[in-house]
Amino acid sequence: MKATDGFNVTKRGGALAGPVLIVAILMAACGGGSPAARSSGSLLDSSQCAANRAAGTMTYVSPFGFDASAGIIDVFAAQRLRYFKDMCLGVDVVTSSQMSTELVASGRATVSSIGSAADDLGEVTRGADVVAVATYGDTSDYAILTGPNITNLKQLEGKTFGYHSTVPVAILEMFHAAGVDVSKVQQVDTQNYDPNQLVRGQESAIQAYQSNEPLVLSAEKAQFNEFIPSQFGVKGTFNVQIFNGEFLAHHRQAVTDFMRAELHAFYYCAAHRTSCIDIEQHYAQAAGSEYQVSHERAVWNLEAALALGHTLPDKGVGVETKAEWQPEATALEQYGISKSVRPLGKWEDTSIVASLYDGKTLIWP
Repeated sequence: MKATDGFNVTKRGGALAGPVLIVAILMAACGGGSPAARSSGSLLDSSQCAANRAAGTMTYVSPFGFDASAGIIDVFAAQRLRYFKDMCLGVDVVTSSQMSTELVASGRATVSSIGSAADDLGEVTRGADVVAVATYGDTSDYAILTGPNITNLKQLEGKTFGYHSTVPVAILEMFHAAGVDVSKVQQVDTQNYDPNQLVRGQESAIQAYQSNEPLVLSAEKAQFNEFIPSQFGVKGTFNVQIFNGEFLAHHRQAVTDFMRAELHAFYYCAAHRTSCIDIEQHYAQAAGSEYQVSHERAVWNLEAALALGHTLPDKGVGVETKAEWQPEATALEQYGISKSVRPLGKWEDTSIVASLYDGKTLIWP
C-alpha cells in the first residue's frame, strides 16, 4: 500500500474517509481471502490475455472514497474476487473525492465514475478527454431536501438553497417544473455534503443524493422533506463510468473486459450485499479510513435497487443509448450550462457494454 499527496479525501456524508491525501491501493496485494474468489488462472485465451496485459495497469479513481455506491463498490469487489485477474487486467484504485474526472481526462488515471449523463457532458464540453461507456440507471439519484416547514418548492423563493460547485441540471428542471422563480432563490455554494447544515438551519434547502444525505438524516431521526426528479416528471441518469479517451482508443478490449469484470461484480454484490460491504470495509480499514457499516449498507441497498429497477427496456445494467442521454443534453443547453453539447457519438460509446450481454444476461467466460 502506498500514498501520494495532493488532495482531500472526503466522504459524501461530510466525515473524513481517511488521511488528507489520495490513498492509492495496490489492491492485488490485498486480494484473496474470500470463499467466492476465483482461481488465479485467466478465463481468456492467450491472445486476449496478452492484449489486456499489454494495456498496462489500469487506475480507477473513486470520486467518493470508500463509498458503497454503484460504480465504486463493484470495483472493490471485482478486485477482491479476482474478476479483474480473470480478465488478465492489472488494476490499481485511488480513493479521492476531488479531481477524479480531471485525473482521468489527463491520463493520470484510466477510469472513474461520475453522477449522471449531464455531469459528464458538462465536463466534456469544457474539454475533458473522457468517454462514457456505461450508465447504471435510467433515472436520477439527485434530490432536494428541505426543512419540514417547506412542503412546496415554490416556498423556496426568498430563501437559501445550498448546492455543490454547480447546480445539477436535474435540480434546475425540478425548480422549473414546480414553477419556482430561481432568480428569487438565494443559491449558496456550500462545498459541503453534510446534511446537518439543513437541520441547523444554515440553509432552507440543499442539493442531495437520494442514496446519501436522506439516509443520514433518517438515521438521525431528523425531520425533513425530500423531493426527487421523478415526482416532477424529470428524467435523468444515474452513475456513469468514464474512461480516458486516448486509453480507450488504444485498448478497447481492455476497457471492455474491465466493464465485464466490474458488472460481474455488480451482480454478485446485488445478490451478496453483506459480503460486498465486508469487502469494501476491508479495504477502508487497510487504508486507515473510517467506514460506517450501517450507512454504507443503506447506500448500497438503495443504489442496487436504483440500478436493477431502472435499466433500459430488455437491457442489462450499464447499457446506455444516445436517446437515453439526449434529454439531459437538451436541458444543458436550455439552462445555459453548456452552450453547445458536442455530438454524443464522440463522447459516449454505447456499444461496449451492450456487447457484454445476451439479452439481460451478462456474458461471463
